[in-house]
Amino acid sequence: MPELSNSSVCQQIAPVDLAANAGESVLLDVRSPIEFETEHIANSVNVPLNELEARCEEVPRQGQLVVICRSGKRAERGAYALLGKGFQPKVLEGGLVAWRKAGLPVKEGKKMLPIERQIQLIVGIGVLTGVLLGVFISPWFLVIPGFFGAGLTFAGLSGACALGLLLMKAPWNQLPVTNTAESTGNAKSKGSCCK
Repeated sequence: MPELSNSSVCQQIAPVDLAANAGESVLLDVRSPIEFETEHIANSVNVPLNELEARCEEVPRQGQLVVICRSGKRAERGAYALLGKGFQPKVLEGGLVAWRKAGLPVKEGKKMLPIERQIQLIVGIGVLTGVLLGVFISPWFLVIPGFFGAGLTFAGLSGACALGLLLMKAPWNQLPVTNTAESTGNAKSKGSCCK
């Protein structure tokens, strides 16, 4: 997906303005399902950014569409993709961070560490352990940080992270099966939409 320039083509809406008109707006959260499950604005719909292109038909067209993420960056990319599909979206200025900072309510669920942070922890521990073992035990242990470096290089080049895919299947990263219509955002179970 093309990056947006500093002069974004999408309008932004301040958290307090959105809160005043939330009943008239369609709130589209483009964060990952785990991030959404952890906390989200009530009545928002979750369609992850990487699935947005393929699942655009699930985005309601009545009401003002407001795209939401943690800080506003992914929301801008999502809004840009939706512009090409005939939507006129706005972006929540500052994202969920600004929403919370304004003292506005969020619906909280099960606290889960995002996949990206889990990857960072595993890679960091693996590299540090491999280096320490390589320095103090045997240089052969330096294969471990080399393995992680090769994995990161492959992920950067291909856009596919094997460790991330594996972690998504881990039992602690599974969302409850009995999701309500709100937590699933009335979305179809799996699919892919706007990339």
